[in-house]
Amino acid sequence: MSERTVFSLRADRNTLRGLEEEARRCGVAPRTLAERMIDEGVKMRRHPGIVFIERGGGRDAVLAGRPRLSIWQIVQTVRATKTRAAAAKWLSLDEASIDRAMAYAADYPSEIDRAINENDEAFERVKRLHPSSAQLISERRRAARSR
Repeated sequence: MSERTVFSLRADRNTLRGLEEEARRCGVAPRTLAERMIDEGVKMRRHPGIVFIERGGGRDAVLAGRPRLSIWQIVQTVRATKTRAAAAKWLSLDEASIDRAMAYAADYPSEIDRAINENDEAFERVKRLHPSSAQLISERRRAARSR
């Protein structure tokens, strides 16, 4: 966890009112939402084409226009297929999109690795609870690696 510090900000009343309303809707404190929005805003400015969406487990970095495909999934596919070109073909993406995802991952490796590890842990739970479903997933992973 990084060191936290105080940051003061003056904002228009309408902006603050909007922040408070959105924070209530999200069930978080306005300062928590503001911190998240600043963090994500900085990341999006540094990496055009990357946006954040709400998922059941929290916020997730995705390619703009491809909200079902997380950046960590692209990284995992590149690692599995060994090349950007193979990953692009498998995911039906252009290589520039793969490059955007990999550049984001290079700047935020712990975020990506954490998401991949969480997915792997979830897959292990599926294997224990639903072995036949896990077999289908494993077969798809092997097919992806062989492409």
